[in-house]
Amino acid sequence: MRTAIRNALLSAFFAAALPLSGLGAHLGTIAAGIKDALAKTADQTQVRDFAEPGVLIRSAPSTAAAARGSGAPGDRVSVRGSAPGETIRCADGSNNSEWFEITNRRTSVSGFVSACYL
Repeated sequence: MRTAIRNALLSAFFAAALPLSGLGAHLGTIAAGIKDALAKTADQTQVRDFAEPGVLIRSAPSTAAAARGSGAPGDRVSVRGSAPGETIRCADGSNNSEWFEITNRRTSVSGFVSACYL
């Protein structure tokens, strides 16, 4: 019972004090900023697929990095971000140094894959 009374008194105090101090507005602004940042992060998570079978998922953005697993068309990947890395010659003859940090949705293996292969 005492805990309930104490909590009610604390709630009443903060409900009255926060608007007077202006802290309530700051907390609202901070909460809105966090919500926007989380929404932006969710929007940036892309879903793609492997372009060909046997694409190696590596521990770093380089062909010299250890392979953690592989992927094939239909596995689908969640792209968490991108990073510069070793330049790879793509099947179309272009050079690309962009690597994606991914998670294979079928196997749950995470790592890096050259942009050429997604």
